Amino acid sequence: MRKKRLILYLGEPLVAARHKKNLTQETLSELTEIPHRHISEMENGKQPIGKKIAKKMPKIFDVDYRVFL
Repeated sequence: MRKKRLILYLGEPLVAARHKKNLTQETLSELTEIPHRHISEMENGKQPIGKKIAKKMPKIFDVDYRVFL
C-alpha cells in the first residue's frame, strides 16, 4: 500500500501542472505527441514519466523538466 502511494505521488506534478494550465489529457497529448493512454498511465502511477518525456514538458508548463522525475 505504501509503495502505491509513492508511485501515485510521482504523477501528481503532471496532474497539477496540467490543471494549472486548464489542459485536458487529450490536449496535452496533442501538444506533446504523447499518446493519451500514456499520459493517463503516468498521472496514475502506472507508467514512469521518464527523462525523454519529461523534457517535452517545459515548453508547455514553463518549469524545469526535473519537476516531473
